Amino acid sequence: MKNVRWFLVLMLLGLSSSAALADSVDPAIGVLGSGDQTLWPGSETFHITTVNFASPSFFINEGTITNFLVTFTTEQGPFTALAGSAFPTVTTIVPGFEALMSGGTIFPLSACDGCGDGTQIGNQIFGSFFFELRGLTLGSNGTDVTFTSNVPEPGTMILLLSGLGAMGLLRLRRNKAPN
Repeated sequence: MKNVRWFLVLMLLGLSSSAALADSVDPAIGVLGSGDQTLWPGSETFHITTVNFASPSFFINEGTITNFLVTFTTEQGPFTALAGSAFPTVTTIVPGFEALMSGGTIFPLSACDGCGDGTQIGNQIFGSFFFELRGLTLGSNGTDVTFTSNVPEPGTMILLLSGLGAMGLLRLRRNKAPN
């Protein structure tokens, strides 16, 4: 019974800490539609030397992109979504250094006839896309920003770890039971 109480306390702490990370103010980060350029490699690092930055545009051939993990080498202020971003939900993972952008979808060029020009519709992009950043904090030699697509959300990781922890507790309890 004591193990179950500890498990519940740890699960409550994990859920409350992930909710507390969701505060956001600045810098603004966004994903917008644009013209076709380069095939999306899945992860891209840019060296930023200005406080306002727009990347070259990218496109995908298959599948969909539903989120981006954004990692900064120089500490930033709290994060927020840029106005007009196709990914309006920004969740802080590591305060000042890492955030998850979600809430939108990027489709391949062929997914929408006539939309291959990167036209943004609601929180979706058909065709190509680019990253836009505003209000960055730069290091002495600039800032490296890495965008990686299709990573698990924090809630998914918490759920997975909670399940593994419960299975471990059950096995520990079973091993301690008298024969």
